[in-house]
Amino acid sequence: MRATRSIVLTVLAAVLLLLLPAASARAESDGDWSYPRYDVTAELAADGTAQVTLDFDYDLGTDPGHGPLLGQAVRTEIEGDPDHYRSLPITDVTATRDGRPEPVQTETDGGVLEMRVGDEDVELEGLHTYTVTFTQRGLVNPEAAGSGLDELAWNVLVAQELPVQDVTVTVTGPEDVQQVACFAGDAGSPTPCATSSADGATATFGHPALEEGQGLTTVAGWPAGTFTAEPILIPRRHLGNLFPLTPVTGVLGSLVAVLGVVGLVVLGRRGADERYADLTPGLMPVRGETARTTRGRSGAPVAVRFTPPEDARPGQIGTLLDEVAHDHDVTATIVDLAVRGHLVIEDVAAEGEKPPKGPERWRLRRLDADRSGLQPYEQDLLDGLFADGTPVLLSDLGASFATLKAKAQRDLYRDVTDRGWFRGDPSRVRATWVGLGILVAVAGAVLSLVLAFAVSWGLVPLALVPLGIALAVLSVRMPARTAAGSAVLEQARGFKLYLGTAEADQIRLEEGQDVFSRYLPHAIAFGVADHWAGVFRELAARGVVLPDPVWYVGGYHGSLLLAPSFASDLASFSADTSAAMTAASTASSGSSGFSAGVGGGVGGGSAGGW
Repeated sequence: MRATRSIVLTVLAAVLLLLLPAASARAESDGDWSYPRYDVTAELAADGTAQVTLDFDYDLGTDPGHGPLLGQAVRTEIEGDPDHYRSLPITDVTATRDGRPEPVQTETDGGVLEMRVGDEDVELEGLHTYTVTFTQRGLVNPEAAGSGLDELAWNVLVAQELPVQDVTVTVTGPEDVQQVACFAGDAGSPTPCATSSADGATATFGHPALEEGQGLTTVAGWPAGTFTAEPILIPRRHLGNLFPLTPVTGVLGSLVAVLGVVGLVVLGRRGADERYADLTPGLMPVRGETARTTRGRSGAPVAVRFTPPEDARPGQIGTLLDEVAHDHDVTATIVDLAVRGHLVIEDVAAEGEKPPKGPERWRLRRLDADRSGLQPYEQDLLDGLFADGTPVLLSDLGASFATLKAKAQRDLYRDVTDRGWFRGDPSRVRATWVGLGILVAVAGAVLSLVLAFAVSWGLVPLALVPLGIALAVLSVRMPARTAAGSAVLEQARGFKLYLGTAEADQIRLEEGQDVFSRYLPHAIAFGVADHWAGVFRELAARGVVLPDPVWYVGGYHGSLLLAPSFASDLASFSADTSAAMTAASTASSGSSGFSAGVGGGVGGGSAGGW
């Protein structure tokens, strides 16, 4: 993960370097200009507006020049959002030299505000002191993903063209600072600055020197809700269809589109499930169901079935049902292992003075049970959960849980394929067709550009682009069940109908059998666990004697099924387990900058000369 972040930050810094003014190319001298001192202060208002002051010494030595050349990013791309830019507008730019007003020329180019301080008719030498002030909005990341704080993750300097020494940065907000971080060095470097501290509402950072091409990023975090600001988003324009429509290109383009649609229809039939009417009776639906010869996706009526398909586990059935091994299929497998006596799920919310939330609430304890009946994917999942011993909190599994989940999902795909339920591994089939769709779309775009420049026939192959996209979209329909898989699917749908619509009077109770627990993992895989738990809560409330689940330990007294929150607790366990499996996603306002390194914030300043 850290390596991936470093690569991303390196690319970001490279992009910023391209955007920032190429002072080394524009400078009139390659002499010994430098910044012996560079002090930055930013005062943040509650609406996120920053009053920025750059107070620095600029040394031209004996090599004449006009003054500093500064750059500040005022527009950046947003990762994962191709439709918007993040705007960081700057206004009210002023400058002084040695205490006297100095002219400053501003120009925006490629998302960077270039500030030329000085007079083009006046050349200077030696050391001078400058003060540049401006107002900037849009820098604050409210409730940044990863920290939950309102953050200012600020690229104070990024790949500047001249050496900068004695750098200090002071940031003041409306509330006390909760956390600080600072990074200095090459792009993506996690090396901390020399000093980082917070005192009340003010954060202070310092670093002795930055060489050419290096940068400095500061991060300050305030309590969530400190700022009312939201990121400023502006539309990001895309290249439209500027190719001419002529009788020739129109006819040929239409022909390509029609042939492509026909091809999509033909390819779409590859994803049709096989019929199962001619299978042996052992594979046919049972308990009153009739043999069906309709396609698996036909939407034909489904007969209720009161038991799951034989020799099929909940995770397998969930994967068969929609051709995807979801997080809840892995969760259903964990609960199924608990029901079958391999582990105990403990709710620790009743322990301690402060009830834990999320994955910290759940503890798993392994039991010594006969493993001979476990499927390979179940054995691997069980061993992975308790790789570091027993018991274990979900929250302590950390990043390994995401890896364990991914392996369990791959194993489920392999299992349902090896069972002969699919003609090919569903995940690989989808990936293959997505890749083909992307290839067709890219080929269409490239051919369109080539023909556009060559003979102005860019419109002809352009239809391949949406066709390729459609092919990628249709990839979800490409996995095809075999006749055996279709038969089991019909049984699974009938059982899902029963679990999702059953009423208390319809439950077939068996003496000495915990029917609730037996079918709960299937209900989780089907997404109907709330209804299933609610039915048994109603039975318990009526006074029906039901065995309490022995695989679940909670802070209840008396009947577990009568506990008012038991059904919601089951839903919480499923949701918290999925959350523990999945890494936190990046919020649209920006992710936390406390571990990002140089260039991992917003904005981007540069210091050069002209």
